[in-house]
Amino acid sequence: MKAWACLLMLAPAIGLIPTVAAAKTPHIAACKPPEAPDSGERQRARPLPVPAALRPVVASSLNHYAVATLGGGTVCVDTSWMETAESVALSPDGRFLSFLWLGYETYGFKLVDRAGRGQVEEIGAAPVFSPSAGLFAAIDQTESEFGSLSGLAVWRVNRVGVTKLAEVSDIPRMQDWRIDGWTGESCIALSALPLVEDERQAGDTRTERRTRYVARADRGGWQVTAAPRGGCAAR
Repeated sequence: MKAWACLLMLAPAIGLIPTVAAAKTPHIAACKPPEAPDSGERQRARPLPVPAALRPVVASSLNHYAVATLGGGTVCVDTSWMETAESVALSPDGRFLSFLWLGYETYGFKLVDRAGRGQVEEIGAAPVFSPSAGLFAAIDQTESEFGSLSGLAVWRVNRVGVTKLAEVSDIPRMQDWRIDGWTGESCIALSALPLVEDERQAGDTRTERRTRYVARADRGGWQVTAAPRGGCAAR
């Protein structure tokens, strides 16, 4: 994804650790059985696939992805309720592994920080990074609310680990929410399409004009509002 290019270019400025070659092979045996037993809803009977290029740092069992940390340890991702994993990718600097997952009437997006002892974060949708790569945001909203994120969320990238700064669930009911970009570190340009009843219209967005919004950080936290003329540049 395009955000990874920004993250790699700015890695020295925020203390990222581009030492993927130093990581050891992950140990799948280090992953403990999941806390919740299989409910019978999962249809998958095999481990989730691992792209060939990622096998030096990712191993898979029926219930886990085991990911090698940059320090040589293993961090485990519970995949026991997931049916599929798509868009499995490693950031160009090697720090972050990410993938979209689908389960029984649910879905989400995992981000694994391989720095330190490793951290697994559910972020709901693909991340878009700020110009400094010190922040990233994700947005999603579905009518069924099956997704793991309903609204906009913002995280800070630390030297080791990431921290969620805000989650704004009170956003207008629309479809196809997306992050169009950041302006500085405190304003995010967003857009979405109006809800329509006809499924054919909902699937054809070429003739529909997107409605613009902005998310800004202020003293009261992050707020999502209709975009003023000039977008993020307007105050």
